Amino acid sequence: MKVLFAGGGTGGHTIPGIALAQRVQDDGSQVLFMASSREVDVHLMERYKLNAICLAVQSPSLNPAVWPRLLIDGAKVYRQVAQAIDDFAPDAVVGLGGYVSFLPVLAARMRRLPILLLEQNVIPGKVTRRLAPLASEVCCQWQETIRYFGVNVRARVTGNPVRAEILSGSREEAMRQFGLDPAKKTLLVVGGSQAAHALNVMMIQSAEDLARELPAVQVIHLAGQADRDMAAAAYQRAGVEAFVAPFLDEMNLAYRAADFVLGRAGGTTIAELAACGIPSLLVPLPHAADDHQRHNARSLAESGAAVVLEQAEFTPRILAGLIRKFFEDDGLARRMHQASLDRGRPGAADEIVAKLKTFVKPSATSVSARVVNTSGAAPEPEPVAKEQA
Repeated sequence: MKVLFAGGGTGGHTIPGIALAQRVQDDGSQVLFMASSREVDVHLMERYKLNAICLAVQSPSLNPAVWPRLLIDGAKVYRQVAQAIDDFAPDAVVGLGGYVSFLPVLAARMRRLPILLLEQNVIPGKVTRRLAPLASEVCCQWQETIRYFGVNVRARVTGNPVRAEILSGSREEAMRQFGLDPAKKTLLVVGGSQAAHALNVMMIQSAEDLARELPAVQVIHLAGQADRDMAAAAYQRAGVEAFVAPFLDEMNLAYRAADFVLGRAGGTTIAELAACGIPSLLVPLPHAADDHQRHNARSLAESGAAVVLEQAEFTPRILAGLIRKFFEDDGLARRMHQASLDRGRPGAADEIVAKLKTFVKPSATSVSARVVNTSGAAPEPEPVAKEQA
């Protein structure tokens, strides 16, 4: 089987695709990724050594002055995408959401290829809503999402694919990696691939309250490059034991160390927290498209797995008080842990791969080393040995 993955622009779109691609490759199948040329996608393609084309596609704009240039550039990208699809000859196409997925899915439809879409959020994105009628199936993380699609769209709840590595590692290994105290409780602060600055400021302003009210709590804070030094200095002044980094590839170890998470409410973050059974305090991104993060957060909170704090309601005392309540109430911590596990779907990738296999006949694939192609040229076809019918 050969599967084309299309989408990206943010980790929330790209990472579920990587999780699913890993599972596809585990079966000996062949993968081609069409991602954006943004730094987050290029880094992920290189890190996971995926056969990939990073497309120089521009996001839509409401400014009519740039529409002619967007149309010209879009036509160029479409020709590039169509040629790459013809060369790769996929058996199925998986759309990951975001504007990067639009042209590849459209080209796949023109070639009558089976199309499967992933939707990570309670409220589906605009691109996914527009592409859903073209798809053989839409796989959703949330039951509430189904009602946003028309009666002619085949949609079902599978959960959001989570990378196998997320469930690996141990707390002991994590504490050694981060130089933290195994006897202390650990708060993990993570903002995702966008809009982490407001969370960083929240924690910086709350550091002294946290040190005073919870001296036995330590922090892992992924603050981004711009805020890393500022956050580290704030913890040092307050006397809070902390590991501060711009970002972390080894998120599995951060999750192994964490007793509680403060973060945004992106669909991929929530899927990983639930798969690991980690309780959370979620601060939805106020200006997210369709306000989808607030809907994600509230759905998780209704199950008892999370608490929601609106960014506009934040004060250092409120934040420190909510964190203190969790760490001081063992019964609450246990209930939230179990509720989080109950919402997890760690087998989502297996379920979706099983569905992909119903679209095509399985084939034995010989896959050589995969490299990132950022030049825009279609990758050289890889040798494929197909079984005799």
